[in-house]
Amino acid sequence: MLIDPDILEQTTDQASTRPGWFRRIRRRKPHGSLLNKIIIWMFGPLFLLWTIGLVITYFIAQNIANAPYDRALTDHLRMLRHEVEQQSILNGLQLSASAITIMQGDQTHFIHWEIRDANGNSLGGNGNIPLPDNWTYEHNQIRLRNETLDGRSIRVAYVWGGRDATGMPFLTVVAQSNEMRATLQQEILTGMLTPQLIVLPLAALLAGLGLTQGLEPLNLLQERMRRRRANDTSPIKADLAPAEIVPLVAAMNSLLARLAAANQAQRRFVANAAHQLKTPLAGMRTQAELALRERNPEKMDASLKQLVRGSERATRLVNQMLALARAESADTPGHRPMQDVDLNSLVENQTSAWVDAAIKKRIDLGVERAPRPALIDGDPLMLAEMLNNLIENAILYSPRGSAITVRVGGDALSAYLEVQDSGPGIPAHEQEKVFDRFYRILGSDIDGSGLGLSIVKEIADLHKAGIAFMTPTGKRGTSGTCIRISFNCIDGARRRLT
Repeated sequence: MLIDPDILEQTTDQASTRPGWFRRIRRRKPHGSLLNKIIIWMFGPLFLLWTIGLVITYFIAQNIANAPYDRALTDHLRMLRHEVEQQSILNGLQLSASAITIMQGDQTHFIHWEIRDANGNSLGGNGNIPLPDNWTYEHNQIRLRNETLDGRSIRVAYVWGGRDATGMPFLTVVAQSNEMRATLQQEILTGMLTPQLIVLPLAALLAGLGLTQGLEPLNLLQERMRRRRANDTSPIKADLAPAEIVPLVAAMNSLLARLAAANQAQRRFVANAAHQLKTPLAGMRTQAELALRERNPEKMDASLKQLVRGSERATRLVNQMLALARAESADTPGHRPMQDVDLNSLVENQTSAWVDAAIKKRIDLGVERAPRPALIDGDPLMLAEMLNNLIENAILYSPRGSAITVRVGGDALSAYLEVQDSGPGIPAHEQEKVFDRFYRILGSDIDGSGLGLSIVKEIADLHKAGIAFMTPTGKRGTSGTCIRISFNCIDGARRRLT
């Protein structure tokens, strides 16, 4: 594969100007395992959600455990209030036998109760139950809260608004230990969390085994790739790849196809270079040996001139082959960025470089501009190379005293570039063959390599441009060759899109 030295130098310069710490980071960038990433992104959020679920489960269990005991405590509160409403508080309180039985409960978790007046003074009961400092006189509004009595956590329920037989208002308070609630809450949590603690590790184990088995086709594909020979660029079979990996395999096959094409182009370039340079180099060696043996200055001078001409032909051939190689490798994405190119400016700049060569053959080299800018999307260097080959061929094959016209034209949708000469012309049956490499028309005595039009064809294909032979026009008749390269204009492309 041929690499553009300019791009390589630019890349090297950019890399050398970066700070040392940046290059060290790039070198030390880790390559994590796909399986590890999947496990982290799968089980990390899962364990986070599981932790959140534990907190939510705790509060749910607490509410579930409190609900029945709060209802029972509220019933006790209402019953006590009803008992007191049947009596006179100032004459002393006496509960019925059934109420005493209900309020006593068991010896461990008996019910504390107390009756207080509007000032919070105790009027009766079996415990000094704490009340909130900011309790209000809300009639028939039952309030529940947690308090501490004698170092034990209790649940307190109180309601204001009861009146005894004499109409005296009172506050009814009952309380119960929270131990039974805590026991029930622990039992609920145990019943809810035990299955999770058993199922979650099993689910993680099974998921890990499933991921390992699911990634097994990747291991098989890796082994298949590892066993391939270094020069094997055949497509990779996707029969063992999962559906998610098929696009990756397709991309790799596309890369292998481009690599195969690049290798083939490289081999073709080397073979062509060896074959085409063999003759001029042999001729140059022969002329050099003759110059060394020759004692006649005139004959020595003739040999040296032949040596110079041979070196010029070899140099021209090498430059054309390099240009052809660059055109072949330019179809790689990102090789060179396309930009706006005005064909009028391109023609003026490149044609001026061939004025001296045209004057030496007394050729009238002219330019016909388009009436307005002909903008296309292209690579300026490649387009310049293409135009130079067309002009060089025209000068090479045109007789002395003839004319060459480089013309730009088109309309709003397309633009074309023409080079018309007054040479012998190309027969119709030869017009398709002249774009083949190293092809030369039989009977031509012009010293050429047969690569000029091949380079033109490669660059035209790169720009998706059409190439055609046109009928020459002008005062000198219809003899000669007129080659037209047609492009899509930028304005035309935008107009079609809109």
